[in-house]
Amino acid sequence: MFKFEINNWFRALARFCDYSLFFLALGLVTLFLPYFYGAFFYYILAAVVPFIWVPVEALWISRWGSTPGKLLFGLSVLDTAGAHLSYTDALKWSLFLPRNKGVVRQKSISWKRKLCAFVTSSAFVLGAIYGNGLSLWSVGLEKGISPDGWVEYSCHDTGFKVSFPTDPESESKELVIPDSGKVLNYKEITSEENEKVTYSVTHLDLPRKWRLAADTTLLKGVLEQIVLHNSQTELIEKEFKMLGKHRVLDYRLKEGKDAIKGRLIIVSGTLYRLMIAYPPSHEKQVEQSPFLDSFEVS
Repeated sequence: MFKFEINNWFRALARFCDYSLFFLALGLVTLFLPYFYGAFFYYILAAVVPFIWVPVEALWISRWGSTPGKLLFGLSVLDTAGAHLSYTDALKWSLFLPRNKGVVRQKSISWKRKLCAFVTSSAFVLGAIYGNGLSLWSVGLEKGISPDGWVEYSCHDTGFKVSFPTDPESESKELVIPDSGKVLNYKEITSEENEKVTYSVTHLDLPRKWRLAADTTLLKGVLEQIVLHNSQTELIEKEFKMLGKHRVLDYRLKEGKDAIKGRLIIVSGTLYRLMIAYPPSHEKQVEQSPFLDSFEVS
């Protein structure tokens, strides 16, 4: 019942199926580890899967004469006498070394089995490609878990990412521009830690006329308005920095009994305000927070 004219398409699909299954298995293991693995890690993992699969494939072939992907397409690897290979010989075959004793055999399978094999292997390959994205979607699309247990929030509207200590809440608000009567719509995402420290990101699209001014001028003007807006607010310090290719304005305020640490940044006509409001007794906790440095704009 074996054919010695091997279908190379079957062999290629079987191999891709094995790679995909192995990649999914390794990805599943990472879910139980106390670390966060970003997309780059999984790209690297996908690239090295063919290499770390080799000893595993040799084990399967030496024990069962096939692998999951090969079984799906009716393929097996045996010696010329039809017996299982030793692990050493199977390893040589997996490494494509010359003079190995492995012989690929193919069972005659029905068209229904072929169709089932194609559909199943395609599902495995697609699962490997989109598995990470599907995992994120299953927990809420915009949330992941950072290395220190913080929630990684992604805003698809403006393309920024930031880490919060807890699941954030989003709210749309209006900002009245003094002496003009104009209203700007903006969005604020907030998260509370220990009911005493509040983290927030506010973003709004600046009017076209404002965009004619330099970013430095705009950032200074925005900070002045923040201070003037509340009579209890006192500016403690401010400092311009560079975040990648963007200029940012870091500042500290005193607002009543609370302290405020913030950052202003303008990217492609959008103003972002990152703010941490906290009692002075939590100064050390805020200094160690990854909030500000986790902010990225794509």
